Amino acid sequence: MKRIALAVALLVPVVLLARSFGFLRAAVGIGMAAGIFYLGLAYFRGAAQMPPEPEVEDVSDESLRYVCTMCGLELKVEVAASDRAPTHCREKMILVDGRRRPPLKPV
Repeated sequence: MKRIALAVALLVPVVLLARSFGFLRAAVGIGMAAGIFYLGLAYFRGAAQMPPEPEVEDVSDESLRYVCTMCGLELKVEVAASDRAPTHCREKMILVDGRRRPPLKPV
């Protein structure tokens, strides 16, 4: 039943527009309009869905410290969502011990 209603909804504008523009142009135009409408609805439907919250883990007891070798930024991680090293200055940061100085390049 839905397919018949959809076919009628697409054929009526084609027949009405065919007198002025021709059947081929009307069919292509209605088909393109329906495709653009469908893609727009799919885009906004997907944009409205919120991604799930990542699972975070408290790592403050482990004293994870990372340092950027490019600029020297030090970062202490207390809550982590993944086990990957963070990035800064488009480079991965290096994990350092809390007892020694980070390996910085001289300026």
